[in-house]
Amino acid sequence: MSQSKRTGGDPPRVLMIDDSDLERQWLRARLAEDAMELVEAQDGMAGMDICRSDPPDLILLDLGLPGHDGFEVLRRLKNDRRTGMIPVIVLSGASDTHHKVRGLDLGAVDYVTKPFDIIELRARIRVAMRTKRLQDLLEQRAHVDSLTGLANRRAFEKRLNTEWGIHHRHGGALAVFVADLDHFKAVNDTYGHPTGDEVLRRTGEVLQSSVRTTDLAARLGGEEFVVVAPHCERAGIFKTAERFRDRLAASPIVFNGGRIHVTISIGVASWPDDAANSPSELLAIADRGLYQAKAEGRNLVRYARGAIAPSPELPPESTPTERTAPRAVSRPR
Repeated sequence: MSQSKRTGGDPPRVLMIDDSDLERQWLRARLAEDAMELVEAQDGMAGMDICRSDPPDLILLDLGLPGHDGFEVLRRLKNDRRTGMIPVIVLSGASDTHHKVRGLDLGAVDYVTKPFDIIELRARIRVAMRTKRLQDLLEQRAHVDSLTGLANRRAFEKRLNTEWGIHHRHGGALAVFVADLDHFKAVNDTYGHPTGDEVLRRTGEVLQSSVRTTDLAARLGGEEFVVVAPHCERAGIFKTAERFRDRLAASPIVFNGGRIHVTISIGVASWPDDAANSPSELLAIADRGLYQAKAEGRNLVRYARGAIAPSPELPPESTPTERTAPRAVSRPR
């Protein structure tokens, strides 16, 4: 089952894991007035499957489940990186301190004893959802470059590693490109850093408008940008890179009444076209292409297997060259 496309405007999705039809029906009736989407599972395995395929925003977990009891389900949820951050409220008929402590120690955000007051439960759900929203906001900010609004290095590396694993398991092409603004130091030296920041912001806007919605555009730092493109072959990543390069070169940046023309050099790589053995090696091959673009005059798109003409329909094939560690090389700016 594929993960559903949900947006920030959708109501929170709450999963009830309880083997009792009457209990689920009772909860469903009393939570019906609240702005939430209720999903149900009759046992722990079914609940875990739902969490992995389409993660809810909150889980109401009954401890008295058949097969895997609630404690075991909670332990598995919290030990799985796909579900570990979903808040869980434990519902139980046991009121002794030992059960409460065990549930909280396993990672539950709250423990509610049956029979419970529905007003109190609603309040506890609201608290858990507020905490989840703040958690999501902090997680999002941790993966965003504050200057450009693009993904940052951390988000890019996470996405590249994830896509590498998916494509190696299931097949399909995976491509990246590395881009570096030409003579950016001269922009800072001539116009000042506020102007340099505006150039970086504008570059980020042009980059985001040049990639597919399924691609991830990121700023690695400084004047360096990257893209990871799933299900994209060499010809496709070249066209994306060339579109970005062309748009940026054709769009002078207006700042403080002046017009600044900037260009960018780009190196591309794709798997399995390029014989990379790891995500970092695929990125290194793209970086070799970037070094080649810089060495040949800048404002070019290149890949490490040989020169690419400015706008071919398909990049020409050539003999592979020995792979090195290009990021250790000081390339021209």
